[in-house]
Amino acid sequence: MSKKFPKYTHPMTVFTGIKTFDIKQSSLKKDNLYGCVEFHKYLLTVDPNQRPEDYKGTLFHEICHIGYEIFGLNDDDEIPTLGNEFLTTVTANMIQQMAGLNPELFRFIFTNDD
Repeated sequence: MSKKFPKYTHPMTVFTGIKTFDIKQSSLKKDNLYGCVEFHKYLLTVDPNQRPEDYKGTLFHEICHIGYEIFGLNDDDEIPTLGNEFLTTVTANMIQQMAGLNPELFRFIFTNDD
């Protein structure tokens, strides 16, 4: 039997500056996923049945998907070949923007008081 971890307490929305995504904690085992973003529903789902460090990593991973979508890097088939400097700049800008707009959520992700 797999160990069940508690649901995590943190803000349940991600604000991008122009859109707000709800965060839902729900098992994604049947989909063989740990997290996912449904852009048309403005919904980020993360499976809470993970160790704290994995849960936080998954939450951050899904927030990055949202950030990249906001910066126009959402469709793998349409993304041109990206150079290191461009990708680093977009990533840094995206993280700064998302962390600035969601300080409590990012504090949860990057605090080691599990």
